[in-house]
Amino acid sequence: MTRKTGIQGTIVTTRDKNVESGSMSASESQAEDSDGEKGPRDSLIGNNRLRELNSQVLANNMPYTIMKKSEMSFMTAILTVIGLCSSISMPIYWTALTEIQDDFHITAEQANMTVTAYLIFQAIAPVFISSAGDYFGRRPLVLFCLVGGVAANVGLAVSNTYWLIILLRCVLATFVAPTISLNSGITGDFTTRRNRGGILGYVSGFTLIGQGLAPFLGSVFDSRWNWRAIFWFSAAFDGFVLLVAFIFLPETRRTIVGNLSVPPKSIIHKAPILFHYSKRLTDKEGKSLERKSETKFNPFRPFMLLRELEITLILLPCSLFFATWTMSQVSLTTSLSRDYHYSSLKVGLCFFAPGMSTIFGTIFSGKSLNWIYKKRKNAYIKKLGDLKSGQNIPPFDIIRARLCFSVGPTAIMVASCITYGWCLEYKEPVAVILVLSFLLTFGVMYTLNVAPTLLVDLHPRESGGSTSLNNLFRCGMSAIFVSCISKMNQSMSLGGTYTLMGGLCIIGIVILQVVMLDSKKLMEKKRLRELAYQQATV
Repeated sequence: MTRKTGIQGTIVTTRDKNVESGSMSASESQAEDSDGEKGPRDSLIGNNRLRELNSQVLANNMPYTIMKKSEMSFMTAILTVIGLCSSISMPIYWTALTEIQDDFHITAEQANMTVTAYLIFQAIAPVFISSAGDYFGRRPLVLFCLVGGVAANVGLAVSNTYWLIILLRCVLATFVAPTISLNSGITGDFTTRRNRGGILGYVSGFTLIGQGLAPFLGSVFDSRWNWRAIFWFSAAFDGFVLLVAFIFLPETRRTIVGNLSVPPKSIIHKAPILFHYSKRLTDKEGKSLERKSETKFNPFRPFMLLRELEITLILLPCSLFFATWTMSQVSLTTSLSRDYHYSSLKVGLCFFAPGMSTIFGTIFSGKSLNWIYKKRKNAYIKKLGDLKSGQNIPPFDIIRARLCFSVGPTAIMVASCITYGWCLEYKEPVAVILVLSFLLTFGVMYTLNVAPTLLVDLHPRESGGSTSLNNLFRCGMSAIFVSCISKMNQSMSLGGTYTLMGGLCIIGIVILQVVMLDSKKLMEKKRLRELAYQQATV
């Protein structure tokens, strides 16, 4: 047995068997650093095996994915539409909360419980359902979730009791919420770090457009008919997306279809879109398949990732930012209705401000993530060229690459958050409030897209489970603060509430900076953990 220094640490070679250090499979590890560049580090690489680490190919010279660029763009659109089923479900009826309150003769706090109950199940369900996608495949779970979404929305549309509304909102969240983390898992299957930031940023960000524009859609249906029409529309939309997913969403799990060139064996993994790829389904022997995990399916496995300190320290601040944004949307609805006496339609129109901001913020964050990654990766390559022979090669610092630009957008979010609260408190002109809502949303979009991207970067083999943790933290945090927002406003006023949230967000920014400054040590510890795991399983 000999040891050779490789791009991500040590490579153990036994004759013709090469195993890269890390818990990822060899093919996946290569593709995770596959950037297609050649430069100074080629001089450090003395054989074809290591040179393969520089290109988007697997160990057997097969491409990491058979998807073309245009097909990746189409897939991005499909995943965005699927994700909208989740993002519109929570806020689409916010503008009708007052009407629901009157119809069922309940208090405002009881009406807000329908939001809190949804957030609780939105936080919990994806951890168990999405992690199953890492074992059983993505496509069947996506279709299962969409079928459940249609049924739950139909039930909500015909409900006549308050307790049934609460129950079915929980059921709805259980089915549609996992589509967000399933989307991250699917994206991780056909992307590498080079393009993952942009594609996953677009999928996550454009999905959040639903949360910004859904209140407007809800206000249109509520004004024209009543609050029940909102859920009939949601059922119809979920049904349409179910049809689209059934036809156009292929199975992407790499243990089942490899780089998509392996024909799926089970009917639940087959899709009509495979006829489009028929000439490229050439890997009959499964050479591009990723090695399956030797452990049995464990729905609690995602929680094991929390043993890694960097995961927890990334999730906590980002979930706090998301909770602050969600609170701002709830406050916008109630303040415009109560203090400015806006109709539900006018309230919905006001949500165009944060809705458009999600679009701009998504495009900005997606392009920024890709640009920063390429810039830092080029600097890493240059550093490799400057190293002397025999020196240890450090792992690429993906944590710093993803977090280094986060201060600016989050600072905008904090400043807007505090000002937004006091403007609502003193009933400043609506135009000022909407501008601040736009800026707050724009600022928060960057970290909302960074979190799932970085989690998939760190754990590509468990992309569904890892991103479901992101969902658990941010929706759980939102549920806590949304359930307390009425009491917070009564005790501290709106201005005081958002000043407190701004202060907590500042602490979150500091935590992210500490993670970034200590990222080299964290990456080295991660490499050693993966090396120990690899040696234990070889």
